[in-house]
Amino acid sequence: RKEYDVSSVTSIGCGGAPVTPEIQAALREAFPNAVQGLAVGYGQTECTALATMNYGGELREYPESVGQALPTVDVEIRDPQGNRLPDGEEGDIFIRSPLVMLGYWKDPEATAKAIHPGRWLQTGDFGRLDSGRLYIHTRKRDLILRAAENVYPAEIERRLDAHPDVAESAVFGVDHPELGQSVKAVVVPKPGKKLDIEALRAWAAGGLAYYKVPEGWELRDAPLPRNASGKIVKYLLQDVAESAPDLEGKRG
Repeated sequence: RKEYDVSSVTSIGCGGAPVTPEIQAALREAFPNAVQGLAVGYGQTECTALATMNYGGELREYPESVGQALPTVDVEIRDPQGNRLPDGEEGDIFIRSPLVMLGYWKDPEATAKAIHPGRWLQTGDFGRLDSGRLYIHTRKRDLILRAAENVYPAEIERRLDAHPDVAESAVFGVDHPELGQSVKAVVVPKPGKKLDIEALRAWAAGGLAYYKVPEGWELRDAPLPRNASGKIVKYLLQDVAESAPDLEGKRG
């Protein structure tokens, strides 16, 4: 990057995956002329991409929020029974706007599950609203239920990725005979760095509740598998984890 003139970059949009405060700070340092044009958004193809946006001074003050609803967009948080939840409570994210799709092509069953009365789209994501600002916790299918405690992989991944020697990480649940699920982390070190399982466990414990600290660990030298849009394909990692008898502390 330092070999190129990036002064013409004045606007940067981020989305598709969590954009941590650390990444935001790195972007501001790398592209100083885009400081005011740095934005984080949230949405889905089903609602024509963007539903909320956070940028400028608002992003600096609330770096973990994906922002407030855009014009014509309504956002609600609901419980499993479909009841609207008050500010601060986490639940299913619902979106309504003129941009929400009419339905899935030739798939009425999937449409009926996604589109609720009043043209409300159930996104499949978990989150909360706080003073009109939306915070994303995780996709519902990624939620880990450990001994009846909700564990959000994105929170643990943010903590692990903040380690100075970690390049990337992925967290998911694996079956456990007593807890229902336990937390597993797959971690890739930065080039030239070595990671220690116990040191990583202590790092995680320094910023997370005890039940969120991964019990299973796997260190990998190769980058994590990603799809065409750059998102980590966790099911490939889970297939490996579930087929191995014990990955505790082993390298993949």
